[in-house]
Formats: sequence, C-alpha cells, structure tokens
Amino acid sequence: MSIPLDRLYNYIDDMSRQIRGGPVGVYRFYPHGSKKIQDLTSLNVMSEEEFFTSPEIYCNDQEPLNYDLYTTGLSARSPPSEVLEVLARKGIEFPRLNFRGQVTNIWDQAILLHSETRSTQVEQYRSSQFIPAYYWCHAVIALDWFRYAQHVVQHKQVSKTFLIYNRAWAGTREYRLRFADLLITHGINNHCKINIRPVDPELDMHYNLHKFNNTIWQPTQQLENFFPLNTAPSHYSADFDLEDYQDTDIEVVLETLFDDSRLHLTEKSLRPIACAQPFILASTHGALEYLRGYGFKTFGEIWDESYDQVEDPQERLLCIVDLMQKIADWPDHVKRQKIALASSIAEYNKKHFFSTKFFNLIHSELETNLVGALTRLEQTNTATVYLHKRQMFRSDPELFQLMKNLKKTETREKTAELAHYYNNRNVQDIAHVQNCPDVKTSR
Repeated sequence: MSIPLDRLYNYIDDMSRQIRGGPVGVYRFYPHGSKKIQDLTSLNVMSEEEFFTSPEIYCNDQEPLNYDLYTTGLSARSPPSEVLEVLARKGIEFPRLNFRGQVTNIWDQAILLHSETRSTQVEQYRSSQFIPAYYWCHAVIALDWFRYAQHVVQHKQVSKTFLIYNRAWAGTREYRLRFADLLITHGINNHCKINIRPVDPELDMHYNLHKFNNTIWQPTQQLENFFPLNTAPSHYSADFDLEDYQDTDIEVVLETLFDDSRLHLTEKSLRPIACAQPFILASTHGALEYLRGYGFKTFGEIWDESYDQVEDPQERLLCIVDLMQKIADWPDHVKRQKIALASSIAEYNKKHFFSTKFFNLIHSELETNLVGALTRLEQTNTATVYLHKRQMFRSDPELFQLMKNLKKTETREKTAELAHYYNNRNVQDIAHVQNCPDVKTSR
C-alpha cells in the first residue's frame, strides 16, 4: 500500500524516546503493507553506539501476526550468509529470532508492537525473546485517512439497503466468497451494493482454481454471474466514497480476520463510523464488544446482534446473513423508523471517533503499554545473550577472522566497553510502573 505512514512511526519513536529518556530503534515494514522480512527496516539511521545500546521496537501493527512466516527467512538483522555457511559446516545451529534474526546489541529481548488481542500468536512471540505491547494501530491510521469525513454532511438517496466492500479474498479472507454465495442463496443480493473480484489481486488466481485453506468457504455458484466486477485498487480502503454511503442504509463490514480466534479490527470497521453509517460487523466473535470497550455504541436495541457472540465462524456467518434477510424484509414504515434510530447512534459514533476523548484514549493506551514494555525490558535485561554470542565467535579463529573481514564485529575493547556501559548506565526512573499488562488498558 503506497500510503505515507512514517508519521505514525515517528510518533511512536518520539513517544518511546520520551519514555526512556534516550534513543530507541524502531523497525517497520517499508513500503507499508509489505509482509516481506527484508522490508522490515529501521526508521532512523543510528550511530554505532546507538545501534548497540538502544532497545529495539519491531512494529507488526498493521497486519495480523504470523510467527511462522518469519522463523526461517533471512533479514538485514540475520548473520551474513558466509557466517551461516561456516556455522553449518561446524555443526553449530545459530538461533533465528524471528524479526530480530539475531541478537546484535546488549538487549536480551526486543519489544513487539502489535494490534491484536486474544492471540496465541502474541504468546509465541512472548516465549521467543520478545516483549509484546498492544495498541489499536488502525484507530490512529483511520483518524488520519478518514479525517475529511468529519466535515461531510450526507444527503441520502437510498437505492440499496446494504453497502458491502468485497475486494480481496485470499488468505484469511476466504470467507468473503462464501458470504457472497449466501447472499444469492438467501435471495438478498439485489438488496446489496456489492462488487466481487473473481481473480484475487494477491494470488492472481480465479477462485475456481484456488485451493481453499478451509473448504467450507468455497462458493457453490459462479459469483460473477450475479455481481458486478470489482476493480478497486489496493489503497481503496484508505479512502471513503461519499456516493456509496448516500446510496445505502447499512454497511456490512467484511473484516480481515473472521475464521480465527483473534480480535484484530482494521480501518474497515472504522470507516462506517467515520462516515456516520450504521453497520453490521463480520469479524471474529466479540468484535462489537471490543468496539464498545472504546466508547462506541452498537445497534443491539434495533436489530439482533447476538451473531457477535457466536464462536463458530460458519454459524456466525449464517447468523449475519439471516439478520440481513430480516432487515431486507422489514415493511417500509418499520424500516424508516429503525434506520432513523440506527442513524442517531451512527451520528454519536462519528462524534466520538473524531473527539479529543477518543484520541486521548488511544494515545494513553499506547503510552501505558510502551512504558510497561520498556520497564520490563530494563528490569529483565542481563546482556548475557549478546556477550555469550561474542565469546562464541571470538573463541573460534575461523569465525573471528571471517567476521573481521566482513567488518561485522567490534574489538575486544568495544565489547568490554559495551558491558561496562550496560552495568553502569543511568536507567531512567520508571520503576513505579509495575506489571503493566500487555492488553487493552482498563476503562
């Protein structure tokens, strides 16, 4: 996605420096939207001393975590290939530390900044020399992307009940194909403003040729026979189309995660909120409760929102489609009354989204969890992981000479200097923050 987001990571960098009272190393995927390990690069150029003495913060905050994806790939932080070859020949297994690749500074652990809760992926990173810190990344992003929606006044000319954006369907989004299929089966596709994309832009493959990760999401009908084709570019989710919202009553949001146990809401869930549109949320169970935890209201007094508590994804999808069918069958006078009530809630949500109160909530949550992570990093660090690795390399003449030739090592004096620095440095006094949980802060 070619959206300029480095301001977000400069914001994180500035906050982290203020908390710690010194430099930090912030790593983010660039270009933004990439999932390639080689694109996980440093935000700032650091001096040699800063590189070896600064805590590392790795930002996997836009996409869901995928621990296995980064367990074997080489990154800029991994040992040079020449070193790996020598290690392999000597029968020495060099530990791969996921995003870090290896320990290249005095810190035993690094901080992982992420945006998901109820996650076994977080626990995998926690057990692999990372200290996870949560914040709702997409709330910050959405406040930027949809800022002009604050000033928009809609003039409704409704022709369809439901607005549905359905572009990509690969990976965790396979359920979107079955959802479109169910709209046809239930006879409500004509009530929807929706396009479909038979060839996924990421896979460059038609869904008929796709091997589904979960076969329950395979459609039973030829979808392009019932829906117009979607040609929207990948950055379309960073924008809003006023005509779409004026043309419809309710948005059905198809989130990135559905067939999953994790909660990870993106800008997709916040776009109807920014545009004052009532919505039904197709996500993992508990997503509406998650939104209410941030001060938003949902629509349980107007229509049945029990789908949000259904843990089985196939059953949850059926509940959502059944709800849509009931709404589509409302008599006109009932529909006018209920949509008016829903619209008043949507207006409240829009005001809350663009309020100082909401931004301060997101800001304080990020700050609190960063303080907790940096405190834990300081309190648990020993520098022994780094020093042990250096000792291993220096005790082997071949490895030592190789590293020297590659200019990837320091002198013995530098190692001693770093150890001395760690043992005698002045640590910022933030010890009053104890046991800060890596979850959403209580509200």
